[in-house]
Amino acid sequence: MALQLPPGCQPQQNTPQMVVQVKFQPLAMSAQNIMKNQFQVSGVVIVALAFVLSSCASLPSPAPNGDGIVSIIAAGDVEWSGRVRDPEYYVGIADTKSLMREDGWRRLSFVANDESKAFVEREYGRILETDSSHHNAAKQYGMTFEDDRDGNDYPFSQVTEVLRSADIAFLNLETPLSENGRLSGSFRTPPSFAKALARAGVDIVSTANNHAFDAEGEGIADTIDVLADAGIKKVGTGLNLAKATQPEIIVVDGVRVAFLAYTYGVNPTITSLGFATHERSGAAPLDPFLIRKNIESVRDNADIVVLSLHWGLENKSEVHPAAREFAHNLIDAGADVILGHHPHVPRGVEVYGDGLIIYSMGNFIFSHNHDYWGDNFLVNIRASKKGLQSAQITALAGAGPDLMQPFPLKGERAFSLLKDIKQRSQEFGTQLTIVDNQGIINLEN
Repeated sequence: MALQLPPGCQPQQNTPQMVVQVKFQPLAMSAQNIMKNQFQVSGVVIVALAFVLSSCASLPSPAPNGDGIVSIIAAGDVEWSGRVRDPEYYVGIADTKSLMREDGWRRLSFVANDESKAFVEREYGRILETDSSHHNAAKQYGMTFEDDRDGNDYPFSQVTEVLRSADIAFLNLETPLSENGRLSGSFRTPPSFAKALARAGVDIVSTANNHAFDAEGEGIADTIDVLADAGIKKVGTGLNLAKATQPEIIVVDGVRVAFLAYTYGVNPTITSLGFATHERSGAAPLDPFLIRKNIESVRDNADIVVLSLHWGLENKSEVHPAAREFAHNLIDAGADVILGHHPHVPRGVEVYGDGLIIYSMGNFIFSHNHDYWGDNFLVNIRASKKGLQSAQITALAGAGPDLMQPFPLKGERAFSLLKDIKQRSQEFGTQLTIVDNQGIINLEN
């Protein structure tokens, strides 16, 4: 068996973690054989383990959740690259998705400067930039920090307690963690951010999103490695399709929770370059046949199956009917929870059968903001081996600079967001009760 540190007794930073493997044999064996062959535990390890355990005596243990109960906190999108990139090339064509000009010749790409901008706008009648263009409309606050650790910890300072209050904390990591990966997309965040995620209490992340390939294949590999080094599990990307669709199962108090993650596309979304294949790294595609097969494969080994879906239309609070049908089919296929990301704004919540569908939690943490983004929410799901029990919605600050350092909302600001979520959820026949700055959904039959 594996003898590990007890709950609430985690080593401090730079303290080696240890697991002592002990093999027990039937009592009928002689003491001599046990001592000689089967019960090999180093005295040094025993002393070291005793020292670590004794150092935890003064640490408070987390409050028990009850027998066979797990709590899962899920958050929205996270990006901490500190920049929004300006255009680097302009495409000489009226229809930017076409590979050919109207006269049949291939389109040309122009290095972004004033001369080429004026030419493309004049020749093809395109308006390349306005005040509402993404890079112009983004509010970048230009914050500076004393060192990397201070900067990486900053966004979590007011939510760490909330994340650590759950048995499992999950979010969508919408940026590669890499220093050397070729920056071909919008985001690339230093690898040291992985340690900040761990310090904040994050246990598992989805890396399946449209920014997964922003630092190309090397960025995907780097992200996988640095998350593993920080002790954080990931789902949704891998060095091939089998790895990208491999579930992560976390066991808490006997309850087995499986996570899987998928994305509608990977930038540039007009190609399939960022998707994993049998021989290529990338993200898991939002393929319903593939997802159902993955659910079937993990269902017997999990009590709760959680899907993270990067989907839907950005900056729209409405849920498309096709999204509801898609989600219903996956719940029917055996999923228990669907966690939606990508719209960047909150959407309604739906209880369907025995499952829970969170169409979008909105953002969690970003290093920039937009006027059309606002407050968001976290969801805390309680479940047992028998199924889901409840979901608790926590309103989260996300408007303006608050998105760089979110915090749980109270009072009128919390009530305003929760009331909106309640009304949108009622459209799906789901009842949400607002109590003490929280939205409560009962999931027990």
